[in-house]
Amino acid sequence: MSKRIPIWVANTVFVSFVVVSILYVTVRTQNQKLKHEYKLLKIAENSSFGSIQELSRIKRQFPIAYECNYVFGLSTGNLFEATEKIPYSIYKKLKLGDSIEIFRKEVSIFGRTSAITTIKGNEETPPFLDNLERFFRIGLVYFLILTGLSLLFRAWGLLSQTYPSR
Repeated sequence: MSKRIPIWVANTVFVSFVVVSILYVTVRTQNQKLKHEYKLLKIAENSSFGSIQELSRIKRQFPIAYECNYVFGLSTGNLFEATEKIPYSIYKKLKLGDSIEIFRKEVSIFGRTSAITTIKGNEETPPFLDNLERFFRIGLVYFLILTGLSLLFRAWGLLSQTYPSR
């Protein structure tokens, strides 16, 4: 009996590696695009107003942080809801139902129109697609290792079949 792994296993691992690679590249380019747009966000022409819907404290986090949930209008007339992490210095100035000055920009993410926003004076940067990018990077490394191992075992199996030992 040969030590070879079946060819369909090696091919499945390789195809999985290619699919995860494509997904990783797609998510990474979208994340880089979002981060670039966020850097260009804080200019006067992107200034707008939103209405505060909810203010809350983020539990189990030190130092103490707060969240602000606000609604604003898009150029299409639809309402868009955003949640943002804010420091205490901004939190103490806000009240429920107040209007707040924000910077907003409409962007296309995976072919869907969305908006990126930040409250004026907030220096916190949102995570965007960082967790999804990290997930696909780990999957890419995992399938890269599996592809390498399957190719190695295929080569050893072919060698043992070509040059059988006594």
